[in-house]
Amino acid sequence: MIEVVIAASIVALGFSGIFMVNGRSANLLRSGLESTAAIRVLNGRAEQLRSSTYTQLTNSDYLTNTVLAVAPDSGGDLGQLAETLNIYNYPTAGLAMTLTRQSDGTVALVSSGPASLTTATSLRVDITANWTSKGGRGRTRQISMVFASGGITGRH
Repeated sequence: MIEVVIAASIVALGFSGIFMVNGRSANLLRSGLESTAAIRVLNGRAEQLRSSTYTQLTNSDYLTNTVLAVAPDSGGDLGQLAETLNIYNYPTAGLAMTLTRQSDGTVALVSSGPASLTTATSLRVDITANWTSKGGRGRTRQISMVFASGGITGRH
């Protein structure tokens, strides 16, 4: 009888270990899927900015009403997705033009940045995605790009 109790305890311990590993694997898989969705959101915004003219990159009305006006297609998997767009003079950062898009679709100009943004020869753009994971933990992904006023061919 004792052998049966010990054997049952060992089997129960083994199964509990398997369930714990399975639960952890599911969490890691979900985390990976969320990270992939966030990267797709950031890449989508980056493509929108790449297709904009250099003048449009420093126009807060254009960015608010065009680039950030529509929710990203791949953002549905991310709980409470908020996006932030920071535009700096490059290579000297200093103050930034900052725009945010909240999960409810509200777009706001947080900071208009320095007046020199419109005359800068290069800009650094940081796009940040913040969201709450299924487990309730806050997560962030960010990409940065540099734009030159003459494009890749230089100024003429």
